Amino acid sequence: MPRDKFIDGTATTMDGNATRRTDSLLRLAVQHHNAGRMERAERFYREILRIDPWHGDAAHLLGHIVFQDGRRTDATRLFDTAARSNTLVGSYHLALGQALMEEGRVDAALASARRALILNPDDADVLCLLGSILGRQGRPAPALLCYRTAARLVPGAAEPRLGMGRALEDLRQATAALGCYRLAARIRPQDAAIRITLANALRRWGQLAEAASAYQETLRLGVDNASVWANLGATLQGLGKLSDAEAAYVQALRRQPDHAETRNNLGLLLHAQGRHTDARERFRAALALDPGHLPALVNLGLTEAALGRSDRAEHCHRRAIAREPRQAEAWNNLGNACKAQGRRDEAEACWKRALALNPVFADALGNLGANLSDAEDFAAAVVKVRRAIRLLPGHAPLHAVLAYALNGAQRIAEAGAACRHALALAPSLADPLCTLGLAEQRQGRADAGRWFGRAVAASPGHALARFNRGLLSLERGALSDGWADYAFRFKAGRVRPERRFTIPEWTGQPLAGKRLFVWREQGVGDEFLFASCYPDLIKLAGTVVIECERRLVPLFARSFPKATVRAEQPSCGLVEAETVDCDYHIPAGSVPRLLREQLSAFPARSCWLFADGGRVADWRERLDGVGDDLRVGISWRSQVMTADRRGAYLPLDAWGPVFAVSGVTFVNLQYDDCRREILEAEGRFGQPIYGWTGLDLRDDFEETAALVSALDLVIAPANSVAELAGALGVPVWRFGHRDWTQLGTAGRPWYPSMRLFQPLAGQRLEQAMERIAAELRRVAGG
Repeated sequence: MPRDKFIDGTATTMDGNATRRTDSLLRLAVQHHNAGRMERAERFYREILRIDPWHGDAAHLLGHIVFQDGRRTDATRLFDTAARSNTLVGSYHLALGQALMEEGRVDAALASARRALILNPDDADVLCLLGSILGRQGRPAPALLCYRTAARLVPGAAEPRLGMGRALEDLRQATAALGCYRLAARIRPQDAAIRITLANALRRWGQLAEAASAYQETLRLGVDNASVWANLGATLQGLGKLSDAEAAYVQALRRQPDHAETRNNLGLLLHAQGRHTDARERFRAALALDPGHLPALVNLGLTEAALGRSDRAEHCHRRAIAREPRQAEAWNNLGNACKAQGRRDEAEACWKRALALNPVFADALGNLGANLSDAEDFAAAVVKVRRAIRLLPGHAPLHAVLAYALNGAQRIAEAGAACRHALALAPSLADPLCTLGLAEQRQGRADAGRWFGRAVAASPGHALARFNRGLLSLERGALSDGWADYAFRFKAGRVRPERRFTIPEWTGQPLAGKRLFVWREQGVGDEFLFASCYPDLIKLAGTVVIECERRLVPLFARSFPKATVRAEQPSCGLVEAETVDCDYHIPAGSVPRLLREQLSAFPARSCWLFADGGRVADWRERLDGVGDDLRVGISWRSQVMTADRRGAYLPLDAWGPVFAVSGVTFVNLQYDDCRREILEAEGRFGQPIYGWTGLDLRDDFEETAALVSALDLVIAPANSVAELAGALGVPVWRFGHRDWTQLGTAGRPWYPSMRLFQPLAGQRLEQAMERIAAELRRVAGG
């Protein structure tokens, strides 16, 4: 900005009278100017210019008055007149250069600054102007040289130090830059503008504690504006002083209620505190003030996601992308929203789009890695996440994602190291604490519960930690705590997305005369298990509507004749809440929390599903044609081969001790295509395994239930075949490791007909198969 710099008069070519007249007017004008009577001074300057349009002093001094009054174009014209009137006066060129710089005419300003420097090579103001112009042109090194020269000329001036600080920042020399700003603040301790410059720089370079002190000192100097309060709030938020930060934001909004950016920042603070509803209102307010405020729109989507409204989150992110299609962050967030709704392929496409826009976007790489982990492609997941960590090595959540992938890949030691690295960066981060619990649980150690508890303490809403802690509590028999944590299965992504209805959820209200809708949430194996509660519901309610997988409708309709059984309807995805002609709804997996609060609440009924009697008779007749031996159905794995289940299965080549038992007819109950495995086992052990061409064990549950009901015994791991047999009341010998459905007992209270064969401490699962063979030999011989 031009500085007042009064000069001596210069020679003119006018006649003597005119010169004496302008000299007299100039003395009067300068007197009024120095006394602060700007209007009078301006009238005298203009009178001089009327007499002599090329009077340099009058044009120059009037230019200063006009400039301070905000008439920048007129000021530039006057400074130009002065500079043209006498090209040998350096102060004229300095003022013109400063005015041109204010207008953004950098090249013209540079030319004026160079003329001024030629005339006055030791003028610190000229050097500072030249440094400012060079900095604007992106030439920080020569700009720094100009400012240093000015500082040597005038050691007690603050402006050169401020300029040096800006140039050093551009050169990424943060420590030296901050030193310059601090020196400028010591030179002029009462200058609030310098204190603000220092505070902003400290905040930029991460020195938040000193930045907060600098902002507070600015307030003590009397600068009480919204900008300082808002910046102080953001700094305190970065220091984790959330209540103080919130108070600062409130002060900023009192002074400038229509400031959308402050409302957005306050929303971010509330979001970080877990006050997502309050945060959502702040983001909405920011958008009401500024509908084009893209960060507020993106943040609103993040808050909707945190509130479990992933559909609304998706809407916000799509709006953001419509406004700015090349915003990688919005594509990344959209991917997260799609994943939360179970649309993993769409999510993956969004993350890849984010990476196409920003190939070094670590968050998108991490999300792709997490998605690969969810698909159990752990090796590829590790590669993706390691690449993300190379880009952002100090980002603790990425180390947590890596730990989860390594744990899934059975690289337990590496997973533990990744967890500890994440916790070293962020000690209260829940994800690595949860993964440590999973690793301990996988190794059968007792510390798993402690890690899950620490994860929940760090983040009470951490769904996966709550869910896993719930399974562990159920396994140990703490049913009340276990069912409470098991309710987090939807948020943990361990079942299909939770559905919303226009009717309330049943939470234990009296059901007499009421209509209850029970909806499907998990696979068929879990449907068989939770169906054990349906007879109790039918006794309690006036009407029960049971939703199930379409293949189970005939079986369930026969087994629960007093209920209305219907197949799950495909979702059209257009309605926010489903409408059902009932009074209450409840997901099937939530029923045990209300009906099975303690072990004594499990009834001793032998079965609750019933196959078609005619079909059962037909199968018995077919089996009679095979022989009179003990009829044993076998299954050796699940259809879904997840990583955490593989250790619970045994291939047929490990069944040698069982196939060696005489007096047994083995019947195949494996759902998928296993002909090659059976042929290899028959060739190896010489024991036939019977199956029937035309029987679709995968889709025809009516025939499958009838075949199972015609058997004497089923040997299987934890899969839907074992669950179906147990629900039909057929004796089941289930091999595998302990799981949550044992509920603190030696057996499984869900299935009275089921017997467990688990490896003892230090044994392999194959040794449990040897115990099955010994027991089978005893039963077949008997």
